[in-house]
Amino acid sequence: MSKITQESNGSYHWDCSIDTEYHKESGRKGLWGVLFLCVFVLVAFFIATGGGGGLGDLWIPLLVIGVILVIAVPLLLMWNSAGDPHEQYEMTEEYVKSGYSKSAIYSEYKKTEEVVFTDKYIEMCGKHGRNRIYVPEEDMEFVREFILKRLPEGVRGRQK
Repeated sequence: MSKITQESNGSYHWDCSIDTEYHKESGRKGLWGVLFLCVFVLVAFFIATGGGGGLGDLWIPLLVIGVILVIAVPLLLMWNSAGDPHEQYEMTEEYVKSGYSKSAIYSEYKKTEEVVFTDKYIEMCGKHGRNRIYVPEEDMEFVREFILKRLPEGVRGRQK
């Protein structure tokens, strides 16, 4: 866990440990997605062959499923074995970002409909989902006030 630092461009950065169960729940969602994809490949194969594809042709979907599993299983195992999962955050005048590069989640203040405050995290909710922002305890009040000052009029905030 690191204290919040301000960059020369005015943005704030930090990383923080996140709730282990919350982290594992998102991994379970990934597992369900992989399972759905495997079943989809099998069903698509049987529909495409009219159910008449012989067992000799079954190698095609099994190869695709094998490739999916070779990629997904190690990733999910690494995800589940993280001893101290943490997230990286960036806070600017327009948004709060959690995550890394392409997997990052951006919560724009102007698109936020509700904010939930707890002792350990702030959750920004909008039409496109939720972003849970974990904050070091000593910086929670600063981040809370920074976010509240940038939210549009009428945005609901509640303590959990």
